Amino acid sequence: MPSGNTVVGGCYCGKVRYETTGPVYGLTLCYCRMCQLVHGAPFATYTNIQREHLKWIRRDALTEFSLSKYATRTACRECHAPISMTYHVKPHEVGLCAVTINEKESAMTLPEVQRHIFVQEKPAWYTISDDAPQAMGVPESSKSYMPEEL
Repeated sequence: MPSGNTVVGGCYCGKVRYETTGPVYGLTLCYCRMCQLVHGAPFATYTNIQREHLKWIRRDALTEFSLSKYATRTACRECHAPISMTYHVKPHEVGLCAVTINEKESAMTLPEVQRHIFVQEKPAWYTISDDAPQAMGVPESSKSYMPEEL
């Protein structure tokens, strides 16, 4: 098992693998419609790292794409697993799809859910069952880099 703050992860087929030696922080569940459709789920879960700590161990099938003018996403070209998202105005920070982190291989545990965003777009059939703060759209702390109209 890695030591310190090392976190490792990757896609389903293994053609994309990464590690980070910096801490992960800010676990956020996003209910915007774009995240729902890209992830095939009622929300997407991201945890952040500083870009300087991210190391691609294997990137054979890593592809970048933009679905809006605000951010660039990565995914595996083979198994189509979403890997990350980076807002253009915060290029020093990478949002890793939290489910891509292999908790058994990582030395650091993931933080608890910090917040829920775009809750007004949450499917009616899904119930939020924790006490983390909920923002109906973009939280005040993120308005400088996250657009209202996703």
